[in-house]
Amino acid sequence: MADRPFAYSIHPDDTIASVSDAWLEFADENRAPELTRDHVVGRSLWSFVAGSETRTLYEALFHRVRTRAESFDLPFRCDSPDRYRFMRLVLKPGPGGSVDCEGILVRDQARPFYSILDRAFPRSTARLPMCSLCKRLYALESQWLELEVAIERMDLFDTASLPELEYTVCDDCRSSVRRTSGSGAAA
Repeated sequence: MADRPFAYSIHPDDTIASVSDAWLEFADENRAPELTRDHVVGRSLWSFVAGSETRTLYEALFHRVRTRAESFDLPFRCDSPDRYRFMRLVLKPGPGGSVDCEGILVRDQARPFYSILDRAFPRSTARLPMCSLCKRLYALESQWLELEVAIERMDLFDTASLPELEYTVCDDCRSSVRRTSGSGAAA
């Protein structure tokens, strides 16, 4: 990943106003080369956000940044099939109700390749909840587990097709955002 933060700006109506060159490089590194500047600028941010709970969380955070006119720092993970990526998303109020977003890599480390995070791997019709922020999976035991543990317990190593990941926000991350935001903003 590029050493510099990736950045994008959101208009007051939540359409994407601009993306930085580092953002484009990051999209390419994450096997999303279709996310070109021409394809994303002018489109609703929400057409690129998976999961209704994830969307609700970000809508609440954007509202908070706009109404309080103060920045918000959100820790999250943006893992790839063979990398752990611990990141921060800094949301800053921009002119006229826009929001400036900056993704900052905190720590990056190699890990074994996990096909469940490979967008190209065949998928079944089954759905498997994954937290958009911490990347834990909601496993059979009705608990949120780290990816490696969940894959082992659910026997997902030797399967021809994997379940489709369904992005959501786990209870721990939702509570953490509420505490950090100082309000029910991410309810």
